[in-house]
Amino acid sequence: MPKDTFFNLPDDKRALICNVAIQEFGEHPFDQASVNRIVAKAGIAKGSFYQYFEDKADLFLYVARLAGEAKAEYIAPVMRNPDQQDFFTLLRALYASGIQFAAEHPEYAELSKRLLEHRDGPIYRELMAENLPSAYEFFERLLENAVAKGEIRADIDIKMLAHMLVPMNAHLVEYYVEHVAGEYGEGMLETLDQFVDLLRSGMGRAA
Repeated sequence: MPKDTFFNLPDDKRALICNVAIQEFGEHPFDQASVNRIVAKAGIAKGSFYQYFEDKADLFLYVARLAGEAKAEYIAPVMRNPDQQDFFTLLRALYASGIQFAAEHPEYAELSKRLLEHRDGPIYRELMAENLPSAYEFFERLLENAVAKGEIRADIDIKMLAHMLVPMNAHLVEYYVEHVAGEYGEGMLETLDQFVDLLRSGMGRAA
């Protein structure tokens, strides 16, 4: 967590430091990302950096959390009326919104890609420990509701399935970044439809 001195900076200065950091961490693996380049591009002294953050990892965690908050705000409209959609339509909308967020914010997508490259690292583990429990709970509620509405099979292990669906969103975004680049359009949505149809055929309740 940044120090109070960082939050005492003017808004535009904080934004500049964060934007420079997001660019640096997106362009380089964490171990190769440079505090020297960040402070040079942000126009601050290196000593000032350590008045704002404990270290490079502290800054990475902060901008990664900002990216997560921005994505959550972006996809929030999808969940305004969840009961008016069946489970698979809602799931597609959630995944599509996440992919579109990556298309519109490539800097965040690259940051996420770098994070996924270091799944065994302490930063990834810390962020997952913060976010996964609530994400699992969210999908468990969706699945329980879908079972109650007769949209998916009642014999499915809901907790297990929730633990599978959560990382699938990250993998779809990773696929988009690796193979589709900036072309968010019909091709990507067709791929998403195939994926959701595959889930429907395995999870959906037989007619």
